[in-house]
Amino acid sequence: MKLAILGHSPLALEAAIRFHLHGAALTWYIDQDDFTLFDSSSFSSDSFISDLGLSLLKEINVNYSPTAFNWNEWTQKYEKPLIDYLRVHQEVRSDQVISISKRFLAPGEVIPGRSRFLDLFRIIYRVNPKEFIEEQKEINPETYKKLTEEFITSLTSTIEMYQDYDLVLDLRSDLSKASAAASGKALGESRITEKVAHSLEALGKSKKLIPSANLRDIAIIGSDSLAADILLSLGTWIHDQRSNLFVVTTEDEPFKDFLSKAHPTTAEQLMKLINDLEIEFQQEIEVFTKKLRDWQELDDFVQVKIPRPSEPIPRLNFFSGHNVTAIDELIDRKRMFLTLEKPEFRHGKKHPENNNVELKTVGVDQILIAHAKKDRSFVEVDANEQGFFDLTPTRLNLNECWEKDLLKVEGIEDEIFKLFSPVSSH
Repeated sequence: MKLAILGHSPLALEAAIRFHLHGAALTWYIDQDDFTLFDSSSFSSDSFISDLGLSLLKEINVNYSPTAFNWNEWTQKYEKPLIDYLRVHQEVRSDQVISISKRFLAPGEVIPGRSRFLDLFRIIYRVNPKEFIEEQKEINPETYKKLTEEFITSLTSTIEMYQDYDLVLDLRSDLSKASAAASGKALGESRITEKVAHSLEALGKSKKLIPSANLRDIAIIGSDSLAADILLSLGTWIHDQRSNLFVVTTEDEPFKDFLSKAHPTTAEQLMKLINDLEIEFQQEIEVFTKKLRDWQELDDFVQVKIPRPSEPIPRLNFFSGHNVTAIDELIDRKRMFLTLEKPEFRHGKKHPENNNVELKTVGVDQILIAHAKKDRSFVEVDANEQGFFDLTPTRLNLNECWEKDLLKVEGIEDEIFKLFSPVSSH
C-alpha cells in the first residue's frame, strides 16, 4: 500500500505514525502552516499526543511528559523526534505540491466493469535542484560523480517531479486566505496592500500589533474560531483607550456559532473581553449623560461658550449581518475603507443601530480577514474519489478538537482496510 499524506499538523503527524506502523509505504508532504500561532492556554498536558506516538518515543529513548502544554516543548520533545524517526523509515518531503490527479483517468471517466480505484493517483511536486543534487550525493554517489559541473550549475530554477500512489490523505488545514466578502470577491480587493492580512497571516500579525498614532482603528472580518483567536491576540492594542475595533460578520449574532462549539477556556476569555469593553462603554455613557444634563442646565449665554459634550462611541463596534462589498485605499495609502451592506433577510442583532443605513463606509488602519478555506486549486480529483480522503483538521480552539479528529482518522483507517481486504474486488 503506497500512501501520500498532505499537511502539517498534529493530526497529520498522528496519521503518518499510524500508517507507518500499519506497514504502508508512506510519503508525507509537509506544508508550512504554523498552527503553533494558536493560543495554547486552553490545552491540557496530554493534548495532541497518542499512545502510538508515546510508544515510538519510548523506543528511541525520548521522554515527553509535560505538566502543562506548551507548543515549544511539544514541538521539540514530541513532534520533532517523531518526524526525525519517520524520515529514517519513510519519505518526508517539504516540497511544494503542484497537482493531485489520477494518473490516466479524466474526472468522471468510467472503466467498464472496473472501479476507478484501478488507476493510481499522481502527485506532481516542485523540487529545489540544489537540494535534490545534494540528496543524490548521499544516496547515489556513483551517479553524482557522473554529473558535470556545467550540468549542476545549469539547474538554476526549480524542477518538477512526480510520484504515483494507491491512496491520498489530504489533511491540510482550511487556513488558506479567502476573500473579505463571504459571497465572493469584494470590489477593489485585488488592489489590497500590506494593510490587509488574511487567515494565519492575520493571526500572526495580530500578536505583534501595538498602539500607535498610525494604528487607531482595526477591522476584523468574520466571527468564526479564527476570528476569535485574532481578537484575543490583539492583547496590548485592544486595551489601549485610543484603540477602536470593528467586527464585521454575516452572523446575526457574532460568535454565536463559535461559542456553541468552543473550548470552555477560550469561550470564557472571549466573553470576558467583550463584556469588559461593553462595561467600559456603559460607564462612558453614564459619564456623558451626567455631563450632558449639567450642560443643558446652563443658561443659554453660557452654553454658547461651552461645547456640548460629545457622545461616546463603543471601542468595540459590531456590524452584524453585514457583507463587505468593497475595499478602497486612499491615494496617500494611510487609510483603508470598507464598504458594508446588510441585506434585508439578515437581522443584525448585535448593535442593531448600525442597521439603519443601507450602505456604510468604515475607515480603518488595518484589516484582519478571518475568512479562510482549504486550497483545492491543485486538487484535480473529486472529493468522493475512491482512495482519496479529504479531512480538514478541526480548529484547535474548538472543544474536544483532538479527540474528534482521532476518531475521524480511525474512520479513514477502517475505510482503507476495506479497500485492501482480500474480499474487495476492484
